[in-house]
Amino acid sequence: MTHTAAKWASDLRSAEYNFLPTVVEALEQFNNGNTTDLAKLLCITHGKKSGIIKVVEGDRMAYAAPLKRILAQALDGVEAKFDKKKKSGITFKMSDNGGANLEQIQGLRVLGKARITSKAFKEAFPVVKKETTKTPEQIQQQVWNYLAKVAKDTGLPMDQVKAIASAA
Repeated sequence: MTHTAAKWASDLRSAEYNFLPTVVEALEQFNNGNTTDLAKLLCITHGKKSGIIKVVEGDRMAYAAPLKRILAQALDGVEAKFDKKKKSGITFKMSDNGGANLEQIQGLRVLGKARITSKAFKEAFPVVKKETTKTPEQIQQQVWNYLAKVAKDTGLPMDQVKAIASAA
């Protein structure tokens, strides 16, 4: 049975259980030179316009973040960007050796019909939090913005809010 992006989107009741097999199929097609299913999956889950499948624009699905985590591990040397000018809605930039990692595809196949909320999926594709390092100027600006908000919300003059903050 072939799991295509169009079939998955049309049958949302089974979407939870057929999501991973659909991603596996799309990644295998990607390695065979067919980017259509992966482009459809990305557009559907992210609510981005596509000329090859009907999408509710702006309606980001719960599958968007898990798909992003999967693709971050499964695609080597491949960068996908949304492109309204392309009919598919996606532009793929690929290095000479770029493609879907076969070990990751096999790992997805082993997960089978696991749900994206399952412990097995979360262990295989953990959320990677970005480290944000702020400059002292950015931190200072954030503090000033907060103090301005406190002054506005409480109706206190800014000098009084500064005094309260420095006394704490």
